[in-house]
Amino acid sequence: MIDYIKAFAENDRRKFPHNMVNVTAGMGGDGVLVFGSEKTALMDCGMAYCGDKFVSNIKKALAEKGRKSVDYIFLSHSHYDHVGALPYVLDRWPQAKVCASEKTKYIFSREGAIKLMKELGEAARDEYTDSKAEIRTDGLRVDIVLADNDTIKLGKETVRALETKGHTDCSMSYAVEPQKVLFTSESTGVVVPQKAYVSSEILKSMADSLAACDKCEAYAPEIIICPHYGVVPKVFNKEYFKSMKADAERKKALVKEFADRGMNEEEILEAYRDKLYEPGEQPLSAFLENAANVIRVMLKEINKD
Repeated sequence: MIDYIKAFAENDRRKFPHNMVNVTAGMGGDGVLVFGSEKTALMDCGMAYCGDKFVSNIKKALAEKGRKSVDYIFLSHSHYDHVGALPYVLDRWPQAKVCASEKTKYIFSREGAIKLMKELGEAARDEYTDSKAEIRTDGLRVDIVLADNDTIKLGKETVRALETKGHTDCSMSYAVEPQKVLFTSESTGVVVPQKAYVSSEILKSMADSLAACDKCEAYAPEIIICPHYGVVPKVFNKEYFKSMKADAERKKALVKEFADRGMNEEEILEAYRDKLYEPGEQPLSAFLENAANVIRVMLKEINKD
């Protein structure tokens, strides 16, 4: 039997394939450059509070590879910790084409959504730094709308979009081919390495998230790159999506336990926070925002049963 906890402990999560460079600048959000034979792509943009450092990291990686520009930017979804540094990147490389789902493009047009991104970005800045620098949300855009199975050529390499709803309705995963490297979305969970499992992060639809897991599992990736973690140990690949689905069922059972005690949603949220929140992993405000949505999703699922 494989000791997955040991596998994660020994794993180098930042050991990306040879044509990929981690450019993450601060806690809470990631970014990876993919160097195709002709074009360069950026996978997600991390947090706004470290946008300047993020751009510096990209410039350094480009120089080391003899490249001058970012050609494409792929957004997994519209949340602040995945698009926060986009305005900073576009300031430096305005010609870059931003690729994302139709729903992401729509969300970028909504004042309320932008306001929430700014508020959560400020909370992250205050959590992780002593800075009071402005959190920018200007210039968020999508240039190329991608649907399921659409492709973008980077030369000999191709980025394939996989619609993976569940975490949000705008979530997309991206496969780099022919290597079969899969950048998963949070619809298929986030790794908890210390316990060797995948935490479900279902904010919209449990059925959609489970379908996303099935789709990604059927794709059979050679390498899985998980948001908020990095490169997953290969020995865990076959367990990855099963683990996420099992955690979704655990969270559903936990919410049902609280509901069966007669708790209302506010009381369930407090009990859920006490059970699952880990200080330092993310700002409490962001955890509560997500947890409230998870609870609503699970209550809907429970009421269907």
